[in-house]
Amino acid sequence: MFIGMGIGFLLIESLGGLGFISAMFIGMGLGFLFDNLIVIEERKISVEVPLKISGIVTSAIGVLFIVGGAATLIAPELLEKLATYLIGFGFIVVGIFILIHGLGLVKSKPS
Repeated sequence: MFIGMGIGFLLIESLGGLGFISAMFIGMGLGFLFDNLIVIEERKISVEVPLKISGIVTSAIGVLFIVGGAATLIAPELLEKLATYLIGFGFIVVGIFILIHGLGLVKSKPS
């Protein structure tokens, strides 16, 4: 995310604030993906496909962030039209996940 924000700051002069927003979303999406795909054990780094539902969901969120950031650069008018719906849909999805987690249907990793 911070790499994306840094790139966004560099793009502010040429793209305005839109460059910052889109680069931030792309950076956040890459962060979600890399967090789930790259596993570091001692001095060994490996790439593994997430098999748990939480890894799959956060990977999907990462892909959505990347697509949203790219869409912001390509068609900013589309984002203006759909922003309210996307934010509302995001809150609904997070609320459903919290509800399911609270009911015990999704178990967190034991410490």
